[in-house]
Amino acid sequence: MIFSKPTSYAIRALVFLAQHYQQGSVFVSEIAKAEQLPAPFLSKLIRELSAAGVVTSLRGPGGGISLSHPPNQVSLYDVFMLYDGLTLSNECLLGHAICSDETACCVHRLWKPTKTEIERFLKGTSIADLLEMRQEQRDILLPRH
Repeated sequence: MIFSKPTSYAIRALVFLAQHYQQGSVFVSEIAKAEQLPAPFLSKLIRELSAAGVVTSLRGPGGGISLSHPPNQVSLYDVFMLYDGLTLSNECLLGHAICSDETACCVHRLWKPTKTEIERFLKGTSIADLLEMRQEQRDILLPRH
């Protein structure tokens, strides 16, 4: 499953915030630079994440962005639903306007269990999990002396 660009960028920003959770707020420019994301687009995403209660945003001196909850309490599902939610729950693989158990297309019964597994993965994976996986990957890729 491929996330939309907003979802992917938001997840990357949230993992960065999780990495700095104990240190407090960081600036959008720091996230954009570290994650190689376009700052104007990231600012828009941060506003949406703030409105959804996922991050806290403070303006002015001493301001910045921080997670509103501990990283282990922010799931990929939370972020996915904010940006891509309707595509997973309602979109038909064949492009029909409505595809449900009652009005199923020919692929529906094959897609439904897959969709259920994707939802389980998204709900069961936190930003903290991704940070841990990122750290493990970096540890593997670092040269040994």
